[in-house]
Amino acid sequence: MEKINPENKGSRFGAVLSNAGFLMLWLGQLTSQLADRVFVYVLMIIIYQLTHSNIGVSLPLLAFGIPSVLVSPWAGVFVDKLDRKWIMVLTDVIRGLLILLIIPIISKSVVLIFLMSLLIYSASQFFAPAETSLIPELVERKHLIVANSLFMITWMASSVVGFGLGAPMVNLLAEKGTLVASAICYFVSAASILLVPLKERKPAKAEKHVLEDLKVGFEFIRRNTVVRYSFYKLFVASMAIATLSVLAISYANDILKIGEKNFGYLIIAVGLGMGIGMLTLNYLIEHLKKGTVVVGSFLISGIVLIGLSVTSNIYYALALILLLGLTNIYITSSIQTILQNSIPRQIRGRVFGVQNMLINSAFTFPVVLFGIVADFWGILFALSLLGFIVLSMGIAGLFLPKFRTA
Repeated sequence: MEKINPENKGSRFGAVLSNAGFLMLWLGQLTSQLADRVFVYVLMIIIYQLTHSNIGVSLPLLAFGIPSVLVSPWAGVFVDKLDRKWIMVLTDVIRGLLILLIIPIISKSVVLIFLMSLLIYSASQFFAPAETSLIPELVERKHLIVANSLFMITWMASSVVGFGLGAPMVNLLAEKGTLVASAICYFVSAASILLVPLKERKPAKAEKHVLEDLKVGFEFIRRNTVVRYSFYKLFVASMAIATLSVLAISYANDILKIGEKNFGYLIIAVGLGMGIGMLTLNYLIEHLKKGTVVVGSFLISGIVLIGLSVTSNIYYALALILLLGLTNIYITSSIQTILQNSIPRQIRGRVFGVQNMLINSAFTFPVVLFGIVADFWGILFALSLLGFIVLSMGIAGLFLPKFRTA
């Protein structure tokens, strides 16, 4: 009779959630993400009130995208040199204080609001690589896949919930009160991370120039095929889910005929799929290599997106979108674990800084591009094009054995 391994009985989730250090880090991530999204929601309302322009409303997106490209890689260098826990704490405190400083000028100057937003989002670029680098230090290697799944689904869910909370909070607290609430969330995040039990790191010796340290990170990515290919796949996976979220309104109204106000059901289906993916991925990884799971999930995701472009049935669409959420968690959580296992501790900050730049870029620039494609050639063409790109990434993975066996 086969001996039952207690690790296969769902105990890994219990082990991760009973880890006090990880729990505090997770709470810090959750409150920080909620603060981010609520802040953006209020910012969009305030700027629209000042400009009465759709172009003006795009300014928060621009303020988010610019630091993602220009600051993230440099942030990773400092994450490797300094204490990661204190970087996260200080980043939260700085963001909270900057939001409070915005309040007196919210009705005076769009330029000042934009510049302050640039500072806030620049500070945010230090948080993500420090956080991602800390997970392997708090969680056992065998539990990384569970921890990453939990972080990825929280990251996606907080985006939806954060925007959802924006409306009732503004109605209840007004714009200024909601900004204060957002700042408080950052301070709660800082307090949570302060409780993470980590030994204080000694600052790294300044043996090299910062530019040289940055080059080390990029050179590692260039030389390591698995890491480089993982980044390509993370970019495409993030782009796919972000684009679908943006196109969901038009798809619900124009194709499914359920009205734009009901597009939230599509987002719920994505979230439900992610939840199922989080619960099942651990068992799947016991039988398949993580790289194989990623390649297979890309193939399925591409077919699902193409399927969405040829159906107008609400039930088929919900089932396909649920499957897309599931495969997205399979992709992102598996890749995150592959990266954490592949990157040496001393350069994790630099490499994850580049990753943060790619993911944030995927949530901004390609989304705008696909919005233009949908406006000119139709939403179904945009979905099919996105599907073929995702499918092509899966097909390419079939020809990279080194990645499939990771």
